[in-house]
Order: sequence, then C-alpha cells, then structure tokens
Amino acid sequence: MRWRAMGVGLTAAVAMIGLAAPATATTTCQDVSVPAQLDLLLTVQVHGRLCVPAGADKVQLLVHGATYDSRYWDEPVEGNLYSYVREATVDGWATLAVDLVGYGQSTKVPSATLTATTQALVVHQLIGKLRAGTIGGHAFPRVLLSAHSVGGAEAVIETSLYNDADALAVSGMSHMLSVPQLLQTFTSGLHPVTLDPSPLATQYDPGYLTTVPGTRGTLFYGPDPDPVMVAYDEATKGAISGTEAADAISLGFVLPTSRAVHIPVYLVLGDSDKLYCSAVLGTDCTDNASLDAQERPYFANASSFTAVVVPDSGHDVNLSPNAVSYETALNTWADTHI
Repeated sequence: MRWRAMGVGLTAAVAMIGLAAPATATTTCQDVSVPAQLDLLLTVQVHGRLCVPAGADKVQLLVHGATYDSRYWDEPVEGNLYSYVREATVDGWATLAVDLVGYGQSTKVPSATLTATTQALVVHQLIGKLRAGTIGGHAFPRVLLSAHSVGGAEAVIETSLYNDADALAVSGMSHMLSVPQLLQTFTSGLHPVTLDPSPLATQYDPGYLTTVPGTRGTLFYGPDPDPVMVAYDEATKGAISGTEAADAISLGFVLPTSRAVHIPVYLVLGDSDKLYCSAVLGTDCTDNASLDAQERPYFANASSFTAVVVPDSGHDVNLSPNAVSYETALNTWADTHI
C-alpha cells in the first residue's frame, strides 16, 4: 500500500504545510490572492495556489470540501503521495487550488453571510478571471471545474447557473445521501467551533461547525487509511458555516439543481463512503453501473455523463491509499472531454 513508507511523522508533516514541491522542474507554483464579491456589498480575498506547467493553456480549478482547504489537493504528507496537483501538472494541466471564503487563508466572514450559493458566485468569478488572465498573469481558454463534497455541491450550483467551465468533475457527492449516517454525523461527528479544543474556537463565530476530535478517520476514510494522513488531517482541520452546509445539502445534494448542467460531467464516489453509500437509504456504490443508474437522471441534460466508483476508498477519495487510480482516470477523462 502507498502508506507503508512511514518515514514522515506527524510533527514533520505539519511543519511542511505549504511547502509541497512543484510537480516537475518545468512547473512553477505561486500563492495568489484574488479579490471577489461574496455579495453586492462584501468584498473578499480568495487565497489560492496556482501551479502552471510550461506552455499550459488549460487549467483545473480545484475546490475543496467542508472543513478542508486548498491543501486537500496537495497534502504535504508522505513525500507528497497525496498530491492531485502533482498528477494533474504532470499531465500538462495548470491547477488553481483555492481556499473557499471562510476557509484557510481566505477572508473569514460572519457565518450567516456564507452559503453554498454565495460560494458558487465566487467560483463563477474565479472561472472568469482564469479565462481573462487576471490570476497570476496566465490566461486559460480551457477550464475544468473539479470539486469535492460540499465544494462539489457548490460547483453543481455554479454550473447550473452559468455552465461557464468546459467540464465539471465532482467527487464525494451524489443526490442520495445516507440519511441515518447524515443524522449521525450532525449529532455526534460535528459540533460548534466554540466547543472545540483547537485554535478554531478563537477564529470563528458560533455559527461555524467542525468535526469532533478523533472522528475524521471514521467519517472520511475507507477501510485501510494511512494513519499519518489521518493524524495530519486531524491536526489541520477547518470549519464550515452551518448556513453553508444547509444550503449545500438542499440545493446541491437533494434537489435536482444539476438538471440545469449542460457540460460534460465526471462523478466519483468511494465504495466505502459512509455519507452516501447505502443501497437502502442512500447511494448504491456497488460498481460503476449502479452509481450511473442512480445519478444519470439527475444529470440528464449534461452533454455527457460518467460515473465511477473507487474501490477501497472512503469519502475523501483523494486521500485514499489508492488515490492515484482515481487521479489518473480523472485526468485521462479530462484530456478527452476538454
């Protein structure tokens, strides 16, 4: 398994935050801060990490899920084995991994001002700026919007409104949540940041939620997680606004908002995703065909639709020991659809 090389301890891993090496010698990476409007009155700064291979004219806008940030796509653990950015840039794609508003190094705002819809409006602005060349001085005529979990719900909302990316890839989401697991997550897996022993309690108002200490391995990982990755995940967890979570569940996961999506779609779930995978009160994650049969009607107007189940993976498919199979397949799909 990929995690057998255990040379990087948790302390060293945390110290490496933000120090991930470029994918190749010809790829340049830089931190960027992009101005955006959360609404008509509130201006915010969106932090991101832009990595551009030499000559790249295509870019993936990478949007993380709840309680994560841009590092989800480029975790500095185990020699960067869990770096989707590396896989994409090796394939010739530029990447912009962003911290959504309220996360990471982006502007922190009152919880009540933050919803999945306002996040979607910010994503729309980022796509326009990537095409215009106002982020890092690079203009990209081809854009893949790739998003995870709650970020996937926000990407679906954004695409249903604008269809402004060339293709959409979402992971860790479907339209059939496991209701019992969702209730369990909100009752025992999440709590207000004000109750958390981490520094988050001083950074956010009580309307923000984070995971209860020691629960991330159970919530987000599959049957054989890398313990170093799980420990790093616990040490660097973030928070989500309660209003953002409610909006994402209703508009992104439950309602058929996705029927307004007209571009190619690639949807991925791990077969051990506890938030979704249940044939009784959730999604049937038995195989690709089962997932396709359940999700295709929700994307009936997409120009193409592909559903993939990743074996032995939990909710966070990018942090699974076999993530490279998902990463390679997604980039191969993107190469043929954009």
